[in-house]
Amino acid sequence: MASEIDWGEILIAIGILALPLILALPAKLLYTTAILGVGPAERAYRATVQKILDAGMQVEQFRELLDDEARRLGIRPGRAKLNETDMLYPLSLTHFLLVPMIFILPFIAIVSLPIVILGIPVLFLMEIILIRKRLLIKGISLLESLGGKQIIHIPDAGYNHCSGDSKVLDASNLAVHFHNVPRVVFIGLFSWLIIHWMLRLDSIVYEFLISGLFYITLLGIVGIITTALESNLIIVDPARGRIIPISDWIDSLLTPVIGVGLLFLLGRDLMTEARDGGNTQLFALTVLLVLYCATAVGITFQWGYNWWHGKNVRKEFEQQAIEVLNPYSYDLTRNRGRIQLNVRSTMAERSVTSEEVVANLTFSDLDNLPSAHEKIIRKPENPL
Repeated sequence: MASEIDWGEILIAIGILALPLILALPAKLLYTTAILGVGPAERAYRATVQKILDAGMQVEQFRELLDDEARRLGIRPGRAKLNETDMLYPLSLTHFLLVPMIFILPFIAIVSLPIVILGIPVLFLMEIILIRKRLLIKGISLLESLGGKQIIHIPDAGYNHCSGDSKVLDASNLAVHFHNVPRVVFIGLFSWLIIHWMLRLDSIVYEFLISGLFYITLLGIVGIITTALESNLIIVDPARGRIIPISDWIDSLLTPVIGVGLLFLLGRDLMTEARDGGNTQLFALTVLLVLYCATAVGITFQWGYNWWHGKNVRKEFEQQAIEVLNPYSYDLTRNRGRIQLNVRSTMAERSVTSEEVVANLTFSDLDNLPSAHEKIIRKPENPL
């Protein structure tokens, strides 16, 4: 039976839910100022990296040059690499909402361990269905043929930036993998909220079990798809004049559902707890517990499955994309405010040359771009 709403209790619960945001603001500021640095040396170094990105080149092709530049500016190698990572894979305020998990890591690790164990076979099952049975590439091919769009290939500027030879706990490697964590974290919170809303179980253990199974299924689907789509395939929509990576396009489909859905479910479940005479503060604390458990699962996925097995998934999907689509590979450059999209070769040819990345390009090569590539850039044939 509904009872009178205690708005004071609701405000306290909202305050508890706002704690991650309150902690995220100074954490983001500390990361930007103390860890990355905002001095003249860091700004000059980032300007050099920006020149490489504007030229449509991969940062690792200029590794020797960047190392020399960091030494000249007096920047530690770790800080220099982390600044590169921040430009390639920036961490937003959303990422820092998850940082407080560090303070309760032992407890969170114990609670989330069953989900991690159950999730391993589900991930491999989804890999078989989506990758080995070619369901994902068939879906993308259907999107291209029926959706009036074209799939092209643009190499990631961060190719080989986080290599398997690097230290696993290197700060730049941690930042690269943490970049993709929020996507799977909020799917976990969404899973629990929707089960909590629909089933209203008396036992929180059963509620956690069912929502955990639901989360594992969604994590398997979304995780495998996003891991495979790191192969740098791009959707071109000529009718709307848009160029967007397929992984970002999938994010644009998920964000309204997960983002708006989270706010709706969070507000609805909180008000339902208040009307039914439940403990709104306990509900808020449970939400934070679920959030940080999902963070632990997301981090385990990124450092476990994606780190050790993700490269094989990407290579297999890349080969499928070449066999089924073999799209043209382009260079996207910016020179004095002018954006150029130049066709370079097919994706098959580009994938071969990418394995032989030159790592000793100089400033003179950089200053001559994109003219330095004119001999190997091929113009597309006139479709008419």
